[in-house]
Amino acid sequence: MIFINNNYLRRPSLLQIVIGFLMLFVFLYVGFYITKWILYGLAFLSPLLIVAAALLNFQTIRNFFRYLWGLFRVKPLWGIVVALIMLVGFPVTAALLFVRAWSQYRKRKNYETYMTSDGSEYIDYEVVDERRTRIRRLDIFEGGE
Repeated sequence: MIFINNNYLRRPSLLQIVIGFLMLFVFLYVGFYITKWILYGLAFLSPLLIVAAALLNFQTIRNFFRYLWGLFRVKPLWGIVVALIMLVGFPVTAALLFVRAWSQYRKRKNYETYMTSDGSEYIDYEVVDERRTRIRRLDIFEGGE
């Protein structure tokens, strides 16, 4: 590890600047390759993701296209731009629709586990002795303890 005791009034040397730019380019180069491979993987998986999203929660896909149609009607230029971005970035769109459908599916399943078969919720309760409660209310009203 290199420790540079650089005073704020002293400029960094040319070597430090060059090393900094080289590190920046190395990180950008590696980052672009990682992004490229993720997008290649999504491109191959996108049809499966759309089918899985439709099976998990078809309302997600339907609502997305309703949103696009509403955008076309209200702001046609913006609707065309969003539709073009959706088509060019179809793998990312498919992944986002799948994640949204999966989260809504999990939310629905978790809700169903907390509900009983007759539609009421399980509520934890404690049995309270009514006689003691009445006595306490009378004591409060009378000013006693």
